[in-house]
Amino acid sequence: MKTRMIVVLTMLVLIGMVGCKKKAENLPGEEVAAAITTYAPLPTFKEVFRVLDQLQVKDISAAIPTTLYKTKQEEVRNAFSLGLLTADATLAAKGRNKARLGEISSQMMNLTTLIGLESEVNQMGADIKALIEKEKWDDLEQALDVHKKRVEDKLWDSESYDNYTLMLMGGWVEAANRVAWLLKQNYSAEKTTVLSQKGTFNSLIGNLKQIKAEHIVNQPEFKEALSLVEQVKAIIDSDKDKTYTQAQLDELIKLTEQVKATFQK
Repeated sequence: MKTRMIVVLTMLVLIGMVGCKKKAENLPGEEVAAAITTYAPLPTFKEVFRVLDQLQVKDISAAIPTTLYKTKQEEVRNAFSLGLLTADATLAAKGRNKARLGEISSQMMNLTTLIGLESEVNQMGADIKALIEKEKWDDLEQALDVHKKRVEDKLWDSESYDNYTLMLMGGWVEAANRVAWLLKQNYSAEKTTVLSQKGTFNSLIGNLKQIKAEHIVNQPEFKEALSLVEQVKAIIDSDKDKTYTQAQLDELIKLTEQVKATFQK
């Protein structure tokens, strides 16, 4: 009996050692582990778009920018633009604006190619285009969510943390801009609580400050955009019981417009 117990215990120890070895092999390398601990995944900007559920379709459609956001083709600007247009696409879907959504989604697909994402991501473009033609709005909103997550996951998994962060900056800047604009049209302090995204902007700025690539951080436009996003965060942090005044909404709109303009230089 004693001999059997020793054999069993020995086997358990060996199994444990193999399991630990496998776990160790699956752990990320030092560089990846360091990046994961310093770059924070951000929540979806759907949280700030909750207010859209309280608005009429025609009002949401009015918030879609009348001109398609474009910059020169360059890595930083492409990633930022893709995030921004993802927010605009969500607005267009909720606003049932077929023409604008078609134009925005086409540009989004071009940008995913320019920042080097795999073909399966671009396949979503064909699916979205088909849904636009059929005007399946609820399905479109879901498809846009899936596309956004798939792009973010691809950037994260490929360790493109800089582009991941720049894309999220574009999305959150545009979401804050358009929601602040909508709230101004029919002001209600209670509704402004959706803009109280302190943790998100804190993580966003933390991520932006982790970017070390010289071709990004040495750009005057990037430095200017970072400073402006810090000012946006200061307004977000200056709420009163998670609400914002009309003057604060005006300042948010102005600052986020300046961020967008910075990357168009």
